[in-house]
Amino acid sequence: MATLRTIAVLITLLTVTTAYAGGQLAFERKLAAAENGDIEAQYDVGYRYEKGRGVDSDDETAFEWYSKAADQGLDKAQYKVGCFYLKGQGIDKSLADAEAWLNKAADQGYPPAQFQLGKLYASTRKRDYEQALSWLEKAQDGGYEPATREIRKVKKKIN
Repeated sequence: MATLRTIAVLITLLTVTTAYAGGQLAFERKLAAAENGDIEAQYDVGYRYEKGRGVDSDDETAFEWYSKAADQGLDKAQYKVGCFYLKGQGIDKSLADAEAWLNKAADQGYPPAQFQLGKLYASTRKRDYEQALSWLEKAQDGGYEPATREIRKVKKKIN
C-alpha cells in the first residue's frame, strides 16, 4: 500500500514538473518572438506579466510589453495601455494619456476600448454625456454587452 502511494506521489511530481517545464519553454519561445517584434507575442508577454501566468506578476514589465505592441498599432494592446494609464497601473496615472490610447483602440473599432472611453466621458471628470453615449453605442453595436447597462445610465443623466 505504501509503495502504491509512493508511486502515485512520484507520478504527480513528474507530471507537475513536466507541465511547469513545458510552460516555461512555451514562455521562453513567446518571449523570443516578442523580442523579435511579433506584436501578438508582445501582447501575450504583457498579459502573462500582468496576470502572473508563468512569470511573477509585474505591472511595469506588463506595461512595457503592451506598449511595444500598442506602438505597432495592435488595438487590444492600445486598450491595455489606456487602462494602465487610467488606473495608474505600472505607470503614473494620466487621464490624458489614457484617453489618447483608448481613442486609438476605439477608432479601430475595438469594443472594450469604446466602452471604456464611453465610461470615461460619462465620468465626473469629463461629463460629456453625448460623447459617452456615442462611444457606448458603438461598443454595444460591436457586441460588447456591458455597454447596454451603461447606455441606460447615461441616458438617465441626459434626460
